[in-house]
Amino acid sequence: MKRLPFAFSVFLSAALTSTSFVAAQETISITDKSSGKSIDVSIKKVEGGVVSVETAAGASFDLPASRLTPDSIERIKSYLASAPSTPEPAAEALEGADRVNELVGHELFGSSGGIWQENAGEVAKRLGLRVESEKANSSSYRLYTKPEYGFLGAHPYCVTLYGGEGARPESFSLVFANKGDFGSRLGSGEDHFKIMHPDKEPPGDLNEAIDLDAEVIAENLTKGLGEPQEQYYGEKEDKRKVKRWDIGDHAFLLSSLEDEYTSLLIVPTSNADAEGKVEFVVDSDFKKIQIQNVRKEANGDVWIDNIPMVDQGPKGYCAPATFERAMRYMLVPADMYLLATAATAPGGGTNTTKLSEDCKRIVRSKARRIRELELHEDFDIKTVKDFVDTGVPVLWQMRSLGKYNDVANERTKQREGVEDFSAWASDIAAEAAEVAPQLKADANYHICMVIGYNEATNEVAVSDSWGPRYELRWVHLDIAKAVTSRGGFVIDF
Repeated sequence: MKRLPFAFSVFLSAALTSTSFVAAQETISITDKSSGKSIDVSIKKVEGGVVSVETAAGASFDLPASRLTPDSIERIKSYLASAPSTPEPAAEALEGADRVNELVGHELFGSSGGIWQENAGEVAKRLGLRVESEKANSSSYRLYTKPEYGFLGAHPYCVTLYGGEGARPESFSLVFANKGDFGSRLGSGEDHFKIMHPDKEPPGDLNEAIDLDAEVIAENLTKGLGEPQEQYYGEKEDKRKVKRWDIGDHAFLLSSLEDEYTSLLIVPTSNADAEGKVEFVVDSDFKKIQIQNVRKEANGDVWIDNIPMVDQGPKGYCAPATFERAMRYMLVPADMYLLATAATAPGGGTNTTKLSEDCKRIVRSKARRIRELELHEDFDIKTVKDFVDTGVPVLWQMRSLGKYNDVANERTKQREGVEDFSAWASDIAAEAAEVAPQLKADANYHICMVIGYNEATNEVAVSDSWGPRYELRWVHLDIAKAVTSRGGFVIDF
């Protein structure tokens, strides 16, 4: 079923959000409040604030109810009052969901016995996940867990829920014992095994930890869902052999890779059947999407909106987090933790060159490419403008020095109240001339994004993988050039 690319922001009243039904063929008129256009449709389903409709020509699509006029909503409510309701979920299905919830140790499945038709934010709230990113057509909710946090009897270091269009959940990713966290003080290292498995001898090395987590997870899933099937999942560098358990339209995919990680994905069975392959979006269509993300402000600011945020958390995963952001923005599936394992030394720290080479093979499968830039030699507004104007962010390798961050934080806050940008341009140019020579320390190597520019003030907009607070900061170009360490990358066509 095709979904229209409308941002989902406001739910209908409880009369609409809590209702799920199968409709008759009667048609009603609905009106989009932005365009004022009306259309006669059959209401097929209303669930989670999303109205599923079908036209007389047989075209089906989903509409966030927040896009409809008040009179349209009233007509839908009247229709709901007379429409036959869908039977409650089968008792057997609910019992299975309850059984899995008990094994998981969390309320993974709600009262409906499913996940994919719920609102992603509500599912995340139920599971205690924190908002990481909420964009027009994507969202993510992440939790870096404490050592005592358990899931299926094992300890995941990171739990992430990804959402898509219509604010619907798309997948869960849980990463357990892995090369980057095992033995790392930042990630609590192997200490969690003493908490999760007090009756077992703590693993002596990474592979013992990987095997133990995989064994415990498989044992619990088999107890609740029976023996697994085996299949392959993922593409290119991300392709791996998995064990699969199904319940309803949910597939649990467990993978364990020697010297790397144990991970669990929860996806729709249709996604598992397709081995994780997603639909390809042709260049012409995607370029239109990119251009729509470019924002141009009256003060001369030009910047890219709707780039997913990924919070790298306590690990030194700025490179995998930044590549995940860029790849997901380009509609290439990616997971920071799984990207990190291939290019991360034990305990943390990523080889950016190896990471980019691995990612090149993944993005190539979607007819995209990763290009290297010589930003340490050629970093100017024109370079940034050429990419930003087409909706393409620049991945920038730099040194995140304390003085640089102080200036970026302070100036970003101050510019919100600026009325005279000519005077502002003079002030920050003078500051850059004074500060830039001080930014020479050979330390704090980092990678982030340049997502905008202002030609009149000679500023660039920077986005770091440290959560929403650091999604958009402005710095003078001369200060940015002073902390540039090496080159950069772009993912485009």
